[in-house]
Amino acid sequence: MSTRRRSLRRLGGLVGLATLSLSLGLTACSKQDTPTQPATEADDAGAFKVLAGSELRDMEPALVKAAADAGVKLKLQYAGTLDIVERVNGGEAFDAILPPNGAYPALALTTRPVASDKLFYSRVALGVKAAKLKALGWDAKAPTWADIAQAAGKGQLRYAMTNPTSSNTGMSALFAVASAVAGKTEDLAVSEVKPEVLKAFLSGQKLTAGSSGWLAEAFVKNPAPLDAMVNYEAVILRANAQLPQADRLTLVYPRDGVISADYPLMLIKPGQREAYNKLVAAFKAKALQTELAQSAFVRPSVADVSLAAGLSSMAVAELSFPNKLDVIDAVLSAYQGEWRAPATSIFVLDISGSMKGQRLEDMRTALKVLAGADAQTATARYARFQSREQVQLIAFSDAVEPALAVSFDPQGLEAARAEVIRYADALAVKGGTGIYTAMAQAQRMAAEVKAREPDRLVSIVLLTDGVNTAGDSLADFKARVPSQQATRVFPILFGEASNDEMTQLAQWTGGRVFDGRKAALAVVFKEIRGYQ
Repeated sequence: MSTRRRSLRRLGGLVGLATLSLSLGLTACSKQDTPTQPATEADDAGAFKVLAGSELRDMEPALVKAAADAGVKLKLQYAGTLDIVERVNGGEAFDAILPPNGAYPALALTTRPVASDKLFYSRVALGVKAAKLKALGWDAKAPTWADIAQAAGKGQLRYAMTNPTSSNTGMSALFAVASAVAGKTEDLAVSEVKPEVLKAFLSGQKLTAGSSGWLAEAFVKNPAPLDAMVNYEAVILRANAQLPQADRLTLVYPRDGVISADYPLMLIKPGQREAYNKLVAAFKAKALQTELAQSAFVRPSVADVSLAAGLSSMAVAELSFPNKLDVIDAVLSAYQGEWRAPATSIFVLDISGSMKGQRLEDMRTALKVLAGADAQTATARYARFQSREQVQLIAFSDAVEPALAVSFDPQGLEAARAEVIRYADALAVKGGTGIYTAMAQAQRMAAEVKAREPDRLVSIVLLTDGVNTAGDSLADFKARVPSQQATRVFPILFGEASNDEMTQLAQWTGGRVFDGRKAALAVVFKEIRGYQ
């Protein structure tokens, strides 16, 4: 048996995962993290093209201006760290990348960056409500990560955290726990990972997301069920400005250390060294560093720039991102298959007449990607339905079809995947579009699951290409499903679907809208998986 297979077995219960290759989804946070299209040769000719973490959108005007002042035309595109690496390895034409954390690209890029310079920093911290902080005694002494895991395991700490396979903050927290409990600041080995501690820690995760920015928005909208949030310290401070006093979060830095985002600008094309050097100088100029520190709450990379109010100047231990691919692979595989709370994912699928042709084929393809029909890339492997997941597929036209329930039991994963693929192939269009009648049924099903298994993470995905023409209206749906009782809905804009109504539906249920008009539907389906 190979060393890698023994490592996976030591983490326990990873049936069928021994042949998985490295998969690391680090979708960076943003309030606008719509998938972007690859750059083209004609796109902004002469520009210095950078593929960046999507939480940097808010900084784009300042960065573009600083670059222009330095004589460089800057073009930014956005993606998660996993996608950044896959797109560069796939040969897309970028001059540099700017991920939130440089550790994974340094390991996974097939061609090493020519140069790398860290621009600014943000710690991944735990924000805790004052009452809970006092109840746990953490107001007097900062906890260790083991203390946090113990409190979560006892049901004393309910927190929001992004999906570690989709977002840098969740992944950083997961590896911070693993490293701290093992007593390692670097060179963590698979044999040193303690599954029982990580499972206890993850039992407290009651809200998940694929984006750190959206996670904060969801927390602000409904903070009552939660005690804390794991996120960038900068995002936590921005959230506090929108929260009532009783729900504001105190930044907690576990005393055994944190992992920080270090935002390296990594040069890919050797021929662009001169422009790269100009950009680094411009971005590290004191004036811009001061502006970003105060407006975005990031920590500067240059001396003599003051921290924003609310950021601690006290030193903390810095834990290292794992430097071995088999450790990353094993921990994230175990997270997906064994440690995280099990999920129920409900997909509500429009099969009205307007879906005939390419639209139906696109939907079939997307479902097959989730079933694992094409798992050649890391994003596809982690997007597919996972062990212990329950999937409900509901097709609708002007009537709601009987739901197909598929359980992805550990011993029957391949059979479950085949069942979803057969369902996708059998879909046929007919009739009109009764969106909200189908949504009301999905909400009833979700409520039944939560009543039966309250620890499950339950979500609903809606795909429709048109406007509602039959059955309940949006107003009827709102009357039937109170906002605070609703299961989160993630509508996908597709075809002629109403942007306004889909946005209202997402806001009413605490979900968010995804745009399927600007990216392949399979890509959008994969992105949504970070929220389920």
